[in-house]
Amino acid sequence: MAGSLPINGVFPVFKKTRRGGDGKYARSRLLVASVSLFILAPTASVLAQLLGTNLFPSDNPWNQSIANAPVAANSAAVMNNIVSAYGNNRFHPDFGEVTGGTSDLYGVPFNVVHGNTTPKISVVLGIYASQSDPQPCPIPANAVLEGDYQNGPRFGVNARGDSHLLVWDADTNILYEFYRASRPSENGDGKWHADSQAVWDLNVNSFRPRGWTSADAAGLPILTGLARPDELASGVIRHPLRFTLQNAVILNKYIYPGSHVANPGNNNAAIQPPMGSRFRLKASVNISNMYPQSKIVAQAMKDYGLILADNGSNFFVTGASYSVDANNAFTVTWDDDDIQDSVRGLKSLRYADFEMVDLTPIVTGLSASSGAPGSSLTVIGQNFSGSCGNLSVLFGSTPATNVTFVDDGHLLVTVPAGSGAVDVRVRSGIVTPAETQNIKSPIFGYGISAIEPDAQFTFGAACPGDLNGDSMVDDSDFVIFAGAYDLLDCADPSMPAGCPGDLNDDGFVDDADFVVFANAYNALVCL
Repeated sequence: MAGSLPINGVFPVFKKTRRGGDGKYARSRLLVASVSLFILAPTASVLAQLLGTNLFPSDNPWNQSIANAPVAANSAAVMNNIVSAYGNNRFHPDFGEVTGGTSDLYGVPFNVVHGNTTPKISVVLGIYASQSDPQPCPIPANAVLEGDYQNGPRFGVNARGDSHLLVWDADTNILYEFYRASRPSENGDGKWHADSQAVWDLNVNSFRPRGWTSADAAGLPILTGLARPDELASGVIRHPLRFTLQNAVILNKYIYPGSHVANPGNNNAAIQPPMGSRFRLKASVNISNMYPQSKIVAQAMKDYGLILADNGSNFFVTGASYSVDANNAFTVTWDDDDIQDSVRGLKSLRYADFEMVDLTPIVTGLSASSGAPGSSLTVIGQNFSGSCGNLSVLFGSTPATNVTFVDDGHLLVTVPAGSGAVDVRVRSGIVTPAETQNIKSPIFGYGISAIEPDAQFTFGAACPGDLNGDSMVDDSDFVIFAGAYDLLDCADPSMPAGCPGDLNDDGFVDDADFVVFANAYNALVCL
């Protein structure tokens, strides 16, 4: 949440009188006021990181907390459908401890390279080449694939399951992900092969083209959704986790940030979640007695939740069995006695402990129900984060001229030109051509808020002195007025746009305006 930052200061305000034809002013001190100015400032947050590098910007869904998001209207129906078909079985951490030897490497490993010095290799792409990013990749010599043994490679791509290869370039923050990757020694041409390749620039908000797959069925990155043991040191996992459900219960549509479907024939949106859906461990689930590692993962599932990423076993959450350092060397692994325990570990959780959330934006109120074009307005509501900068506030069909994200429940906007009474709505996402597979079409994003009675706005002249459009004439308006009064002439290049404080529209902010402002200031509340 944003904090209120108090700034106490003394603002000298001068009486100005025009004199002579030279345009110079005589000034005498009129008053000294002490004010407390409260500025809404976004609270700095720590993002999901790998080796100290942020994975995606702060407004990306992979950095979005959903702890306070409303439960989806069909959450109970979705969960009942899963439980009735498969039973209220145990949640499953699909990753585990590295103990050495010839045991299977349990989880999806990731490789760290330095792309500035590691040679880049072109990978031969197969069945999904048309939906791939055929870019040379700095594959390390000792690259580890999903499905390998703990002590070395397992021969044969079919023996390794999905055989994902994840390569993160620490020099550029670029992620390369491959599906069904195979080593040069496994191919007759002596080259790396893969069925698909997706390249993610984690410095920006990047997505697959809509309708394209990635190394994952939903068109999502894998690395950003892995539970990694290196995150345990801070005591907090700051991102959602990737999980799977059975094909039969997933809708053949996707929702942002997903971009791809893989469930033909599944068309019951009332009981089936689309690819990309967000789930959450219920706040009511008691995790206080969980073992330490399990408790950290469980708290992450309450705060950041899960993202439906692929077909698979129900409520299997993916993780890396171990983490590596900047030289791709082993650093830390999980404790199976903790996470795999069915009494105090992650396996103590059941399907019914989870719920699906709705991240459609909600508008619950406005800081003022009326105001003039150009005035400032705070839109109050929920689900304003995770938009990747694609937030619009619509006054009827007219977008606000400026939108500033404050926090998940507050947006600061500039009222556009208009007349009459209109509904104010928030749109999270971009407008695209109609797409049958996008459940929010024509918006690629979380969608648009519903019309609400408390979000109606009437255009008109703001009450005199209400210079920030909050339906109050108080200290914050006084600061704006004092700055304009000190400049006097609306034609002054330093005067803010709209010449705030010129309350009689004579082109100057002077004593006549001060009388109007003082009367409004004494009344305080706009009526």
